[in-house]
Order: sequence, then C-alpha cells, then structure tokens
Amino acid sequence: MKPSKYNYILNNGDNYVFFNGITESSFQIGANNWESFKKIIENPDENYSNFKSFIDKMKVQGFVTEDSTDEQTLIKQKYAIKRQPDVYEIMILPTYQCNLRCWYCVQDHKDLWISDGDVEKIKKRIERVMQEEEVKTLHITWFGGEPLLAYNRIVEISEWAIDLCNSLDKEYYASITTNGTLLNKDRIAKLRELKVIQYQITIDGDKITHNSIKVLGHNSAFDVSLANISEIAKHTRCTLRFNYTKDNLKPDAIIEDVKSRIPNEVRHNITFLIYKVWQENSESIDLNEVNRLVELSRNENILPQLPGIGMCYADNKYFDCVFSNGKIGKCDNSNPNSKHVCGEIGEDGEIIWDGENFSLPGIFDETLNADDCLKCRYFPVCWGPCPMKREKMMDRYGKVLCQFVDKEKEMTEFLLNIYKNSIFRKNALSSGN
Repeated sequence: MKPSKYNYILNNGDNYVFFNGITESSFQIGANNWESFKKIIENPDENYSNFKSFIDKMKVQGFVTEDSTDEQTLIKQKYAIKRQPDVYEIMILPTYQCNLRCWYCVQDHKDLWISDGDVEKIKKRIERVMQEEEVKTLHITWFGGEPLLAYNRIVEISEWAIDLCNSLDKEYYASITTNGTLLNKDRIAKLRELKVIQYQITIDGDKITHNSIKVLGHNSAFDVSLANISEIAKHTRCTLRFNYTKDNLKPDAIIEDVKSRIPNEVRHNITFLIYKVWQENSESIDLNEVNRLVELSRNENILPQLPGIGMCYADNKYFDCVFSNGKIGKCDNSNPNSKHVCGEIGEDGEIIWDGENFSLPGIFDETLNADDCLKCRYFPVCWGPCPMKREKMMDRYGKVLCQFVDKEKEMTEFLLNIYKNSIFRKNALSSGN
C-alpha cells in the first residue's frame, strides 16, 4: 500500500483537515494528534497491524491506495464524469440589456435581443444535441443582461423544450440568474411550472448599501428582491449571493435585514453564497468578519456557502452559450461581438465557426501544453484555468500557466471552503433544514 499523491493537510486553526483530491473525502483532527495520523497514512504497510480498521477506512476514502493503483487513470475517470457527458447545458442570454447598472458587473450592457430567427436556430441546436444517445438531460441556464426583461422568450423556449424532452423521454430542468426585481408571484409560479429549479439572486450588502448600488426608481430594490426570494423559497431552491467588498461587509446589518424579510419556515431552501467582488483586493478583507457572517447566517437557519474551486461549466462535454445577437461562444464573460464569440447555428443545428482552427481543447488534449497543470498535486480539485483562459495563455505563452498568484495559500483557502461547505450541509441536514 501507499499514500495517495493527492493528500492535503490543511491548517484550520485549532485543528487540521485531511483532504484527498481525487475522492474529495475529508476529516478533521485536533492539533495535538494530526502528526500521528499523518505518519500512519504515509506508512500504511508498517502500521497496518496496529491500525487495520483506520487504514481500511483510509483506503475507501482514497487517502491510501494499493501499490498497483495508477492515480492518473483515476483522475482521467473523474474528469470524464465531471464533464457531465449525459447532460446538455445550454446557456441562453435572451438579452444583453439590464434594468440595473451595478458598478462591478463585467458586462457592457448593449441593446441586444434574440430574434425570432435566433429562437428557431436555438430549437434546432437543442433538438440536434438531444438526439445524441448518451445525452439524457437538457439543462437550460437563463442569463443576461437581465434575462427577465425577455420573460416571454423564456416562456416560449421553455415550453417548447419541455415538450421536446417529453417526446424523447428525457429529463429537463432550468436555472436562472436574475437581479430579482422583475419577478412577481405569477411569474414565480409560471417559472416553477417551467421547471426552473434553481435561482441565483444577488444582494450587495444591507438594505441601504444594496439600494445605493441597485437603483430601482422610487422602489427599494432590496425589498422587492427579498420579497420575491421569500416567495421562491416556498417551493424552490434559491441562492442568495452576497457580493462583498471591504466597505459593505457588515454582518450584523446584513443578517438583520435579510432575516426580517425571509420567514424562518422557508429559509431551508436558501443558500447564502458569500463571494468577494473580483475587483476587491483580498488583502483588504477582514476574514474574521466573513467568518462572523457565516456564523450569523447559520444561527438564522440559512445555509452559508463559501466559494470553492472546480471545473468550469464550459469544460462540460456538451455546453453552448448563446448570446443575444444569436452568436455562439463558450464563455458568458465574453463580449458578444468579440472574436471568441464566433459561432453560428446552422439550419441543421450544427455550430458553424468562423475560423477553421477555432477550438477550446480540453485540459488533456495533446494540442494543449498543460503539463504544469497535469503534474500539479492540486489538479484533480482545481482542473486548471477555464477554457478561455487556457486559450489566451497558449496564444501568449505557448503553454498553460497556473491561474494562482500564491498557489499554496489560495488552494488551501479553497480546499478549506469545500470542507466547511460540506460541514454546513451536514449540520443543516441533521437539524432538519
């Protein structure tokens, strides 16, 4: 037997977390005993007679493997599963316009709307991919701009897609990212009928701060969104994403404003995703305040979630992003008129790319110089930069580089977040939430 090459030991204050990258199994040991457990795992053969049950458990969880085990093969198998080969995910931006203007938004909102012709092409594309035998599920992700500005398009395409999947005896579900201000009870009920099973709605702090960023005429954008979240959560899961900076990270005010608007009986359907605004320097953030926000959220029966790491959805085997001008790309962060959004849906549902050489090769593709990623001990958790970043790196450097400035520090933080999220979920389940 031998220890896995993908074991990580993470300092978690008074405890140490043992985490395996291939299985993503984890457990926590007190600061006084972690070194003893480390020695047992690192020398399984010589310790087996004294710690048989523990080492057998470590084998099941992947911390210990047989001498003959090829962990690279296990990683490739995990990669193939992570790419969801049985799911076709199509992200549709029915408009690039938005009714709000948040300062941190990466998009330059344009007056673009999908046309009747684009809708017919989208249907052709979906129909073509869903004919693939291995594809069992269609997942439509509604994004924008603010997708609910094109509510009628959402209804039109969704009803058609549900009928198609029913005729093919395949599964269907949808998710939506929205600012929440254009919802109402009737629309929420209709979207539930259209199998929208997941929402993501953002807040930017407490009510006062949120309304200073999301300006909604004479109404409070905060009150409108939170009222709609409360209605959604009666039946459907909703991710309440908090985009924080050093200035709006006010745990007491945020939780007070949220809990006063979301009844306790629906909070079990809400995940509180706590995410730093990408423009904010990490060094400026008081992590104690982030941790306090997490605890306050848990105290109010709202499931907190910290940002983790993992494979980009653009790496899925079947994934398309349809922009509001009818063009096809692989990343929703691209400008709809950029060189990376260079595909069009043909009459037969096939995508026609402008350039013959356009491709976003997978991380294992031989045309991609990604040896640094493939050899990295964090690879089976991180999976390297997203496809668009990889392409840019190849153009500029001729190889794929690590996406982190301080890999050890940043990966430790992400892995601890994954561990903490699993504990949050277990505690929520055990409490009946």
